[in-house]
Amino acid sequence: MQFSTFDHYYTTDPKDMKHAGYRFEGIVGYLYPEKFGNTIALHHWYSDRDCDNFYTIDSPNEWSGDSVYDYRGVVGYIYQSPANGTVPLLRWWAGGNTADHFYCTDPKGELAPGTYLFEGITGYIFPNPVEGTTPLFRWLHP
Repeated sequence: MQFSTFDHYYTTDPKDMKHAGYRFEGIVGYLYPEKFGNTIALHHWYSDRDCDNFYTIDSPNEWSGDSVYDYRGVVGYIYQSPANGTVPLLRWWAGGNTADHFYCTDPKGELAPGTYLFEGITGYIFPNPVEGTTPLFRWLHP
């Protein structure tokens, strides 16, 4: 049973969701495509039942997710704690029939749509391009 078709999706490939009914919303920030210094992997999980994409720095061995989530792989590499020039990557959640995670760097939460609730800091990314980084794109399936 699917709860929602409203879904935010995050990727470093600008063409990744172009033909899947998703609308491009912009760049969230910048991360490393490969391990760099003391960065850690940003892992992607997906729930087909809820049509929800979830991202965490917890490794698949440490966090097996809810049984409705399947592991999709590493999106890129971010910092676990603040590093020079980085900002928090914030996670928001809309439960109920929406079942959607939303990520942004907006500290006031003004970018979080509707009735999303703040869940915490996922990690730290760059707000602007830094040598060796790549954009983290946000897509929306309305």
